[in-house]
Amino acid sequence: MLKHLLNESAVLKSVETVDEYGSSVISDIKTVNCKIEFAYSQNDGTESSLLEKPARMFCVEEVKIGDIVSYNQENYQVLQVNTYKDLDGKIMLREVYLK
Repeated sequence: MLKHLLNESAVLKSVETVDEYGSSVISDIKTVNCKIEFAYSQNDGTESSLLEKPARMFCVEEVKIGDIVSYNQENYQVLQVNTYKDLDGKIMLREVYLK
């Protein structure tokens, strides 16, 4: 139903575990159709620049907390996943919070 709005793509790296050095062990890498929104705030210090805040991604594919999303050569970690279902109980959209 909302798939036509997911017109961007990102690379989803599914994290299996963390090794003894604290590095993520990636089990699967795939490209997903998504829509990513960034939040910005203005720094009122000496420099009047915009600071990028965490992002929100919408997709249909399964995403787990701890996974890594690559978008525009930047890696973001998945902090939270909200699942939205239609009246039949079928998953129609996932809202993923990234940092």
